[in-house]
Amino acid sequence: MPTRKTDRDAVIDAALELFRTRGYHHTSVAEIAAACGLLKGSVYHYFAGKQDIAAAALDRVIADSRQKIFGLAGDPAVPPPQRLRNLADAVERYFAGRDGGCLMGSLALEVGDSIPEFRARVQRYFDDWKAALTAVLEGRYGAARAGELAEDAIARAQGAVLLMEVTKDPAVLRRACRDTVALLDPNETSAAGSPGAAREHPEPWKHAS
Repeated sequence: MPTRKTDRDAVIDAALELFRTRGYHHTSVAEIAAACGLLKGSVYHYFAGKQDIAAAALDRVIADSRQKIFGLAGDPAVPPPQRLRNLADAVERYFAGRDGGCLMGSLALEVGDSIPEFRARVQRYFDDWKAALTAVLEGRYGAARAGELAEDAIARAQGAVLLMEVTKDPAVLRRACRDTVALLDPNETSAAGSPGAAREHPEPWKHAS
């Protein structure tokens, strides 16, 4: 029998959706409470205020991403090319069709350095993403180059998520993820759409203009 979520979990769920689609500053505690069917006063039973709710929501994203996305890069029983494909597929599934884009990226732009505890969590999220990609790439490229390629892949994915929000077309994210896979799989179709292009350019972003 499914376990019913506690009201605290419901508050985090509602906050994540609102912060992602409306932003931190344009979301109130009253709106979060209404979205999860609670009175505003009930929210304060679980959280001291909006900043406390946001911190818990970011912690949820970090934990879920480690378990469901970034952790896919660390299974030693799976060959590195398949691990990279699993990771790229998980990133694509996570962001495709999700209104509001990337909460971490959006919050970094909206809040910046004004709330240090948010900045630390955003940094942790992107560090986890980079570490996952670096771990699966370093066997071929070495640690330093793998780290650079990981940063490039993350930057491209973030740009793709932003553009997808504007165009509502997931193809741009799909291309970004396929080019990530092509770093270890020369048979992967490149962003240009021609099989085998990855053989000529095993490091897609190195040759990009």
